[in-house]
Amino acid sequence: MSSLSLGLLGLGYADLQSVDGLARLDAEFLARFKAVDPARHEQLLAYRAGQALTPTDTSELLLACAPLLDDLIGSLFGIEKELATIRHSTLAHNPVLAFKKQFVARRARRRLTKKEEFETFAERAQWLRGALKTAGLNSDDRELAVARFGEQLLTDEKANADPVEKLTRWCIRALTADDGKAAVRGWVSFKLPEGIDPANLVPIRVVAVDGVERFENASGVSRPRDGFHLTDLRMDARSVQNEVNYCVYCHDHDGDFCSKGFPEKKGQPELGIKKNALGVPLDGCPLEEKISEMHSLKRDGQTVAALAMIMVDNPMCPATGHRICNDCMKACIYQKQDPVNIPQIETRCLTDVLALPYGVEIYDLLTRWNPLRAKQWLPKPYNGKKVLITGLGPAGFTLAHHLLQEGCAVVGVDGLKIESLPEELVNNPVRDYRNLEEDLDTRVMSGFGGVAEYGITVRWDKNFLKLIYLTLARRARFQAFGCVRFGGTVTLDVAWELGFDHVAIAVGAGLPSALPIPGSLARGMRQAADFLMALQLTGAAKNASLANLQVRLPAVVIGGGLTGIDTATEVQAYYIKQVEKTLTRYEQLVAAQGEAHVRHGLDVESLDVLNEYLAHGKLVRAERKLAEKENRQPNFTSLIQQWGGVTVAYRRKLSESPAYQRNHEEVIKAMEEGIYYAEALSPSSAALDEYSHVAALVCKRMKENADGKLVESDEQVRLPARAIFVATGARPNIAYHFEHRGSFEVESGHYKPHEVDGAAVAVNRHCKTVDFGPFTSYQKEGRRVSYIGDTHPTFAGSVVKAVASGYRTYPKIMAALGERATEEGDDMEYAAFREDMQDMFQPRLISVQRCASNAVELTIHAPMAARHFKPGQIYRLQNYERLSPVIDGTRLQTETMAITGSKVDPEQGTVRLIVLERGASSRLAATFRPGEPIALMGPSGTSAHIPHNQTLLLVADRIGATGVRALAPALKAAGNKLLFFISFRNPGEAFCREEFEQACDEIVWVSHEGEIVPNRSQDLSYTGDVRNALKAYAKGKLGGAFKLEKMDRLYFMGGGCLVQRLRDVRNNELKEYFAKNPPATGSVYSSMQCMLKGVCSQCLQWQVDPATGKRTKAVFACSWQDQPLDLPDYDSLQERLAQNRLSEHLTNLWLQHLFATHKIAKV
Repeated sequence: MSSLSLGLLGLGYADLQSVDGLARLDAEFLARFKAVDPARHEQLLAYRAGQALTPTDTSELLLACAPLLDDLIGSLFGIEKELATIRHSTLAHNPVLAFKKQFVARRARRRLTKKEEFETFAERAQWLRGALKTAGLNSDDRELAVARFGEQLLTDEKANADPVEKLTRWCIRALTADDGKAAVRGWVSFKLPEGIDPANLVPIRVVAVDGVERFENASGVSRPRDGFHLTDLRMDARSVQNEVNYCVYCHDHDGDFCSKGFPEKKGQPELGIKKNALGVPLDGCPLEEKISEMHSLKRDGQTVAALAMIMVDNPMCPATGHRICNDCMKACIYQKQDPVNIPQIETRCLTDVLALPYGVEIYDLLTRWNPLRAKQWLPKPYNGKKVLITGLGPAGFTLAHHLLQEGCAVVGVDGLKIESLPEELVNNPVRDYRNLEEDLDTRVMSGFGGVAEYGITVRWDKNFLKLIYLTLARRARFQAFGCVRFGGTVTLDVAWELGFDHVAIAVGAGLPSALPIPGSLARGMRQAADFLMALQLTGAAKNASLANLQVRLPAVVIGGGLTGIDTATEVQAYYIKQVEKTLTRYEQLVAAQGEAHVRHGLDVESLDVLNEYLAHGKLVRAERKLAEKENRQPNFTSLIQQWGGVTVAYRRKLSESPAYQRNHEEVIKAMEEGIYYAEALSPSSAALDEYSHVAALVCKRMKENADGKLVESDEQVRLPARAIFVATGARPNIAYHFEHRGSFEVESGHYKPHEVDGAAVAVNRHCKTVDFGPFTSYQKEGRRVSYIGDTHPTFAGSVVKAVASGYRTYPKIMAALGERATEEGDDMEYAAFREDMQDMFQPRLISVQRCASNAVELTIHAPMAARHFKPGQIYRLQNYERLSPVIDGTRLQTETMAITGSKVDPEQGTVRLIVLERGASSRLAATFRPGEPIALMGPSGTSAHIPHNQTLLLVADRIGATGVRALAPALKAAGNKLLFFISFRNPGEAFCREEFEQACDEIVWVSHEGEIVPNRSQDLSYTGDVRNALKAYAKGKLGGAFKLEKMDRLYFMGGGCLVQRLRDVRNNELKEYFAKNPPATGSVYSSMQCMLKGVCSQCLQWQVDPATGKRTKAVFACSWQDQPLDLPDYDSLQERLAQNRLSEHLTNLWLQHLFATHKIAKV
C-alpha cells in the first residue's frame, strides 16, 4: 500500500471516489479535447446527449478521443515515463510483424508449393549468422534481430536482391525442415494461420485403455499439472501484438462481426445471424464490445486508451476475456482459418494497465469515469433508491456496478460465504498489482463471484475476481453480504420492509439431477458441482486445509459440457495433492502416535484405500525428487494414467458436445493435461464392489441407425471407475418459487419473462434481442422484481452472457423505477440504512459455551437469520478463512456444517446452536472467539409439522435432540401432549435437561452407558438401546403415563442408522401398539454442503416405494430434511455419509495431534 499524490487539478485520492471529484476530472478531459479538436468535442457532447451516430462515426469519434486518455492518466498518476516505455516496447515488435508479412507470408509461404531445390537449413543459418554479425544485429532476441535485418534489406530491395532472396530461402527452410522448425519454434513471425476443419477441431488419436477405445491428446503439446497454480500464463506481449496485427480492423466499414454478429447477409438484418458448420449461431460478443477499435489502439501502443475502449461496454472486463469467452472469435471475419484471438488481446490490455504503477487504481477509475461512454461516463448522485441483488456472480456484480453508476444504493447478497477484503486494500491506493495478487494454489477463497469462484478452474486467473470485488467494495453505497439465502434469510416482503425499491434475482442455475440408473449415488459417485464446490470453496486441495474430499482413480466424468471438462482436469490435479497430503500427515501421525493407533478404527475397505493412497503418494514423492535432480518440472501424467486416468464419457460424438461446439479450445487444453475422452457411451448402471463402492460405469454403446442418428445398441462397455462425477447440466434456479408458491408465474422451468410495461413476452434465446423480458410477473404497489444471468433463459450458459444480462437489464430497471430514480437521496438516511444492513446481515458470535462433555453451544447475533426461523429448520455454519488461525501450517478452518436451529429468538435477533463434537470441523467450534464475525446461513430446509391438540411421540438421539430443543416448545404451545425418548451414550452427553422438561410432559432418559437420573417424578430412565426402551415402555415394563396406542403422530429424529432401526421397530415389533397407524417422519441428516436447496447436490438422497422397496426419485435433503418415515432409502443414506470416511478419520487424528502438541485456546 502507498500514499498517492495526484498530478492534476489539486485532486486527491478521495476525490477519485466522489462524484464531484470525477466531474472535475471529466471537465479537464473535455477542455483538453476541445483544445485539440473543437469539432470532435462538440460531437462528443452531442453523443453524450443521445444524438444518434452511425457505427462508423461512433468509431471515428471514440478513436479521436481515446489517445488523450493516455496523456491525461499519465499526468494524473505521474506515470508519463512508464506509459512512454510501454508504448515504445509495444511498437518495438512492429519489425517482427512486418518481417512476418513481407518475408514469411508474402515471399516464403507462396513458394512452398513450387518445386524448387533449396540448401539445407544449416547452410542458410550459417549465412544468416554472418549477415547478422556484419549488420551489427546480434542480440538475445534473435527473432527481432532477423526482423530488423529484413527491414534493412527492404529499404532498397533492388540493391539487396541477393540477400533478400537468401533470407527468403532461409524462411522457406525454417518452414519446411525439421531443424528449421526447431530453430524458430515460438517465433510469432512463423506462426501462420491454419485452415479450420469443423469436424476435427481437437487433435486426437484413438487408444485402448482397459479394453475400451478412448481419445487422447495428439496435438504434440503436453501441459502437466502440479497443484492449483494458474495453469495458463497467457500470451506474451509479442504474441498479442501478432494477433492485433492479424485483425483487419473491420470497424471502419461497419463489418466488425466479432462484435455485432455475423449476418446471413450484410445490410439485411431481417435475415438473421449466420450459423457455422456446427450449427452454432455466430452472435458475436454479447456485450458488443468495440473490439476492432480496441485493436487499433493497442496496435499503436495506446495502453490506457485500449482498455478504456473495452470498458465502454464492458467495465467488468476482468471477468471476461481469455479462458472465459470466445463468442467474438467464433464470429470473426476469418471463418475458414484461425480467427484472431480476441480474448487474449482483451486480457492483455487489462494486464498491461495493471502492470503500471497504480494500475489497479487506473482500472478502478475507469469503472467509474470513462469519457468514451455515451452513458454512465460519470456516476450519478445518490437518488435515494435502494436495490437488493440476490446473487453476486457475474450477472449480479455487473448489475450492481451499473446501478451504482445510476445513483442507486445496492446491497448484494449471496448464499455462499463471502470473505471480507483486507481493509488496507479497500481504504488505500494500491501502487502495485502484486500487492493484490495471490497464488491461486494458496489464495483465500473469497466466495465472491458465485459460479466464477467455484465453477471455473485455475485455467482462469481468479485474482481478476478480487479486482472486481475491490472496485465494488470501495463504492460508498455498496454492501456485500454472504450467507444470505433468498427465500429463507430474506424474502420479497422482507425486502420491501427493509426499504428496498427493487429486487433483482441473480441466483444462477441449479437443480442438477441424479442419473436414474442402478447404482446411482453409490459411494464414489458425486455430482460435478458438488466436487467443484468442495474443491474450490472449502480449500480441500490446500496443504493447510482440514477439509475432506475423498477421491479415487480411475475416474469417469459423465457429460459433454465445459463443467465436465473442468471437473476432469481438477480431479487429476486434486488426486496428486490428496495422496501427497495423506502420506505426509500419515507419516507425522505415525511418528507421534504409532501406526497401530493411526489405523485403529478403520474397516478393511478404508485400510485398502489408505494403503493405495500411501503407495501412490510415495510414487508422487519419487517423481518430485527425480524432477528436482533432473532440473525439470514434475510430470504426474504418466502416473495418473498408470492408475487408470480420468475419462470424460459422453453419450454423443465429441464433435456434438457443447464443449466442442462452443469452446473447443478448452477441450484441447484439457486433453493436453492428460485426460481421456470416450464418445458415444450412454450410462446404464454403476457397478459396485463388495463394499458397495463404485467399481465401474457400465454404458451402452451408441451407434448410428439407418437414418444416421445415434441410438443405444445392445453392446455394453465397462469403464473401470472408482470415482464417477455427473456433469449433465443444470436448470434455472427457481427455488424461491417452490418455497413461496404464487410469487411468480413460471413456465418451462423458468420464470416467465415480462417487459417494463408488464406485458409477458416469449422467450428469445438470442442474447441481443431487444425485448428479452428481464422482469418476473411480480407487480405489487409499483414494485417489480427482475431476474438475470443463468436464471434467465436468454442469458443462460456462459459468464459473458451473464455479464451482458446485467449490462442490458439496468436501463430497464431504471425505467421501472421511473421518476423516483431522479430524486435526490438523503445521505443521513442512507447512513442509518447502511448501519442497519450491517447489523442485520452480518452475524457475530456472542458467546461460546460448553453445554456437555462433547457439545458446545454458540450464541450468535444474527437478526435476519433469526427472523424467519421455524422449528425443524437448519443453518449452515462456518468460520471465516481470513480470521481462522494457522497452527503449524494447518489452518483451523471448518467445512460447512449443517446444524438444526436449537433455540432462536427473533425479537432479540439471536440464534443458539448446539455443535456436537464428532469430526474435525465440529471440534473447532470450541476454538471460536466471541465478538468475531461468523458465517451463518439460513434458515434453510423445511419446518417441522406442528399439529394441534394431539398426543405425540418424539424419539431422538443427541443429534436429533438439538432440534427437539426448538421443536418441543412449539408443539407444547399448540396444545399437544409430548412423550419424549432421548438417547445419549452416557450421562455426560446430556444437555438442556431443564428446557426439555419444561416442554415435554414425560421424558424417558436413555443412556447406553450409565444411568441418567431423572429430575422429575414423572420421568423415566433406561440404560441400553432406545429401541429396547421403546419396546419395554410399550409393554408397560417402565411404567409411564402414555400409551403408544394413543399416539397421533411420531417424530423420529437423529442419525440415519437410528431412524432406520426405529422405522423397522415401528413396522414390526411395535406395529400392534401403534393402533392408529399414526403418520411418522424420520430425519434425513445427509451430508450437506451449500444448503441452498439444489445448487451443489451433495445432499441428494434416494426415496423408495415402501411397498416394493424400489427407488422412485432422488430429493434434496437440505430442502426436505424430515421425510415420511417409509420413503427414504436409509441404506443409501448411510453409504453417502461414508463418502469421506478415511479422510475424516485422518483429519480428526491430525486435529487431535495439533491440540496435543500446541496450546490452542478452546472452551
